Amino acid sequence: MADYEYTHVSDDEKLNIANHLLLSAPPGEIRDVAKDVTKLLPAGLLSDAKLRSAMHAYNTKNCVGVMAPEGTHRVIICKEGEVDPTHYLDTKTKKVWGFDHVTQELQAQDARDAADLFVLPAEPFRLAVHQALDDYAFTQFANQGAVAVYATSPQELAIVLSTERVNLRNYWSGRWKSQWTLNLETRVLTGAIDLHVHYYEDGNLQLQSHKSTEKTLTFHDASTVGAAVVQVIRDEEHVIHSNLEDMYINMSEETFKEMRRVMPVTQTKMEWSIHAHRTAKDLGQQK
Repeated sequence: MADYEYTHVSDDEKLNIANHLLLSAPPGEIRDVAKDVTKLLPAGLLSDAKLRSAMHAYNTKNCVGVMAPEGTHRVIICKEGEVDPTHYLDTKTKKVWGFDHVTQELQAQDARDAADLFVLPAEPFRLAVHQALDDYAFTQFANQGAVAVYATSPQELAIVLSTERVNLRNYWSGRWKSQWTLNLETRVLTGAIDLHVHYYEDGNLQLQSHKSTEKTLTFHDASTVGAAVVQVIRDEEHVIHSNLEDMYINMSEETFKEMRRVMPVTQTKMEWSIHAHRTAKDLGQQK
């Protein structure tokens, strides 16, 4: 029997690996990953504080949308809306909610009015953009979408859109999020759209896509800024959809074709044309 050498892994290295696994968790699967990682590590190594810190990083990085206690809309957990590590702005109701990063739930008993945080000169523009994006998100994502718009300075808005589709019983999940910054003085909108899809029935496939963009908008005042922002976001999302469709076609016609292995007996590659093969059903009909 061959001798194997095992490299000792320190506790710090184990924690770094665990942290990487947690931060890389697919949409809707972070709590399952946390349970598995905890079982793999020595008892007590992943303390509650370390787990909570990793979950905080995951939730804010991925702009997780969480249903408000009243069930009327979703609140986005992100850096732009962070009052402190356990409290987040709700830009729709102008409240601050307490948030448990491990359970991913807003705390109904830990809420306060935050109207005093929405008094910057950019507030009329913020409201207009928020309303326009609420309507857009509903048409695109129905009740699964979340929108947040923050006035980060007198002349700047931060915009976040996020939605998740999670169906673990059928082995798939996905997240679509975008983050934007609008300079009201220069009228420049910059941002990025990120897509993460996981499919793991009879395999384990993940698709991640990122697209950055910068556009100069045309608007005159708060009454026209919302439509201008929505138009750019709609156009950029359409580009991603089109590119993904082209990629799927290419994968079917080219990528998977190139992955064919040489058959062991004939030493030739399988014929790619579907018409060159007869299914078991076809053969059965000829008996």
